[in-house]
Amino acid sequence: MVYVASAMAFSVGAGATSVDQVTGTYQFVPKGIVKFYGLGSATGLKFTLLNNGLVLASNQVVPWFGTTGTMKKLDHEILSQAVNQGRLELYFTNPTGGALTIDFILEHIATR
Repeated sequence: MVYVASAMAFSVGAGATSVDQVTGTYQFVPKGIVKFYGLGSATGLKFTLLNNGLVLASNQVVPWFGTTGTMKKLDHEILSQAVNQGRLELYFTNPTGGALTIDFILEHIATR
């Protein structure tokens, strides 16, 4: 298992879409399972996850669990999906009128 991308208090401005959050060493992954965990600062933030250009999640809402406490993988798993070998892309969209933040982890577990 490797963390493909992660951030704490990643901010997305009002009405904006982030750049791709998956860069560097783990941008291209082997066949396996992708898991996405997130803890948003408020309601409204959405995410899009792609594997080789195929949509795994398209503008899906990041559930709001409250702003207190820390992110726990057991409690904040939003998506678990089998993926083919190839490129992963992760974008966040904020359709609200104020900046929102998210703590997130995108991990990959290789399978045969």
